[in-house]
Amino acid sequence: MIGTLTSGATASVHIREAVAGGTGFLWEINGTEGTLRITAAAALPEIFPLTVAGAQGRNEPAELAVPAALRQKWPTLTRLEGAPAYNVGRAYAAFAADIANGTHTVPDFADAVRRHEVIAAIERSAASGERVKV
Repeated sequence: MIGTLTSGATASVHIREAVAGGTGFLWEINGTEGTLRITAAAALPEIFPLTVAGAQGRNEPAELAVPAALRQKWPTLTRLEGAPAYNVGRAYAAFAADIANGTHTVPDFADAVRRHEVIAAIERSAASGERVKV
């Protein structure tokens, strides 16, 4: 998928799954000032532990530390750190906090609907061979 973001930047996205070997999940953002790379051992970044690496200029990305404040936000989950249950637990805890506080820090049902609208537009574009605005 290739498109223009609302900021005017061009984005190119390639999604693959069930690849033998290699990185299970890789999201790389290349900008004019550097690179940000997020990886996981499996193709489920919402479940498996993530590694974040970054670099300025043409340097090779180096792993970045996740701020302790983010890792320690829910102390009862600390013993699960590094396991798939840790990310799932943090997502549910953040969702519950959003409901309790009237905030929107994690995706909700409206975000899911929007993602499905985008997927439907991609399918229409692929079928018609024409650009489709979302």
